[in-house]
Amino acid sequence: MQDDPLADPPLPDRQALRAGDPFDAAEHHADADRSLPIGPLELQIAYKLRLDTRTDFEDAVHLYTMFEESLSIEALEEWVEKLGVETEYDRLERV
Repeated sequence: MQDDPLADPPLPDRQALRAGDPFDAAEHHADADRSLPIGPLELQIAYKLRLDTRTDFEDAVHLYTMFEESLSIEALEEWVEKLGVETEYDRLERV
């Protein structure tokens, strides 16, 4: 019996880190029988900077400005350092 490809449809526009990536410190949010890993905002912002495209930079700016008051700047700067995106983070802070 073949697996039904529509039984577990892929999530649209979902970006994922490689399996076993040390930066994959995601929370798991459950919905019925499925679990969706969601990383902290600080990681998402730093990872968007790491992707190094215009769209991803704009996404990082949007997340940063929308959630600036609730972000842990210390955690964000730790992720920035771990991902090696200090230059991009400096640029983000100037926007």
